[in-house]
Amino acid sequence: MAIRTLLVGATALSAIAASALPASAETVIRVGNWLPMHHLIVTGILEPWAEAIALETDGELKMEIMTSALGPPPAYFDMVIDGTVDAGWGVSGHNPGRFTMTQVMDLPFSSPDPWAGSAAAWSAYERYGEQYGEHEGAHVVGLFVHSIPYLHTRGEPITTLNGLEGMKVRVGGNVTGRIISALGGTPVQLPPTEAQTAMSRGVADAITFPLESIDFFSITPAIKGSVEIPGGLYTDTFWIAINQGVWDGLTDVQRAAIEKHSGMSIALLSGWAWTNGDTVGKAALDEAGVKFVTMDEASVTEAKERLTVLTDEWLAEAASRDLPGQEILDYARGMVEAYTADKTVNQK
Repeated sequence: MAIRTLLVGATALSAIAASALPASAETVIRVGNWLPMHHLIVTGILEPWAEAIALETDGELKMEIMTSALGPPPAYFDMVIDGTVDAGWGVSGHNPGRFTMTQVMDLPFSSPDPWAGSAAAWSAYERYGEQYGEHEGAHVVGLFVHSIPYLHTRGEPITTLNGLEGMKVRVGGNVTGRIISALGGTPVQLPPTEAQTAMSRGVADAITFPLESIDFFSITPAIKGSVEIPGGLYTDTFWIAINQGVWDGLTDVQRAAIEKHSGMSIALLSGWAWTNGDTVGKAALDEAGVKFVTMDEASVTEAKERLTVLTDEWLAEAASRDLPGQEILDYARGMVEAYTADKTVNQK
């Protein structure tokens, strides 16, 4: 097991006196990470999460976020379950067909903002995830989603679905690829670390990304237009998990500390992180003179109609597993409404 226990002994001057006292222990969990340390997922989600757990346990339990990638992003869940890393995170859609039920929030127009989407993703998983059986070998401690993505183009931005016909679009996950195909485009599935090369070389004509990600991955120079699709065309569901053996080896107090600062806490951290990141990303795109447009209402309505097939397929998959698909979907959508940031408050 990769988990490491470091015994903090007495100093040489007090060795004799301390020998009669129990040694204090510091448990360190290595968290696999494949993004640069300045990315918002690290600075806005993983690091605050780790800091809260360390504080909760008075420094007894520490999450050590790894600074270098050990493999490609799709490999990280297997790294968690085989013990290459003690814990890790990743994108559910990077492993097509593996986390289908967990990806309920990946369905079209499911997440209007990262607060609502993340809260709904976690709430649904906490209630139904054990029935899914999609994460055996790991203990999932959090799910979250990104903010509303835009369609960023190398050429002039489009305002109707017709403009998407034949366009090569970089996507991050399998469900997003299905969405682009259903709307007439050609998906090019690549991890975010390869997106900049794809856009700069013309391997893709457009890319689906939150505003933050375009600037972070240095794609801004290749972008001329950004298209907002009201309601959020798609969402990627991210997971954070701990190797099951590592989890079982923790004390009750340590597990309680992790649970206290995971789950919904991770979802709320995600809302803050993506909202702030998008502010920075939008400023960079504005400075570069990128033209922002909004897809017209008729096209959005048509897109929703075309994409109902994905929800039907998800429900059929649930039925094939004897899962209450419609109940899960209704519950997740109810949680979106409960947690959405688009509310008017403190008004007479």
